[in-house]
Amino acid sequence: MNTHHASCSASALPAVASSDAVPGPRCATCGAVTSRLTYFKTRSSNRNGNAGRPYLKCMICNKFVTFTDCRGINNDAPRCVCGLLSRQQIAGRMGTRTPRGLHYVCSLGQCEFYQARTNAQGEQQVLAEHLIDLFAKLNVI
Repeated sequence: MNTHHASCSASALPAVASSDAVPGPRCATCGAVTSRLTYFKTRSSNRNGNAGRPYLKCMICNKFVTFTDCRGINNDAPRCVCGLLSRQQIAGRMGTRTPRGLHYVCSLGQCEFYQARTNAQGEQQVLAEHLIDLFAKLNVI
């Protein structure tokens, strides 16, 4: 079993035969394999509800790959291009089309999957600032 999802409940894992191995994370930008990725933790001053959160960074192209916890991964999430359950995340305050917009990405960070979470009117859902910490503690994002 892949250590990336080791702490996730069995229901959050993709359906795989017991003899099959879940592939390790790969960098979607350059294709680097797990051995070329390095574990880090976000700073305690992170204001996106991610303080102290573990993640992988590609040392070849110097880019964020994926978080290494189970936050945002649930059975209702759409599947990414890899066939895995995607991870729900929240966009930052600045530099995005929809600040604080909810969206889904590949849970291993190995494909370029991105899907906005939308409401009944087809608009991207946005999370209010005062709810970010609560949603993070509940593992929703």
